[in-house]
Amino acid sequence: MSDTWRELPPNPDPLEDLGYDLIELDFIPTSTSGGKEVLVLPTDEDMLREDAFIVVDRSSVTDLSDRV
Repeated sequence: MSDTWRELPPNPDPLEDLGYDLIELDFIPTSTSGGKEVLVLPTDEDMLREDAFIVVDRSSVTDLSDRV
């Protein structure tokens, strides 16, 4: 098992350290669940055509911008 993760800084950069490519997302409450579920879609239409979307419980959506 690799211990490479132990070498990362305590607050790693998502792209440089972890290889994550951040994308813009739209969050749309569903009307069929009374707003209890949220449809999460990429703002890039090409990604949407690749089935890049999820449906989640509203409590699973957290705005991370206020945690920086």
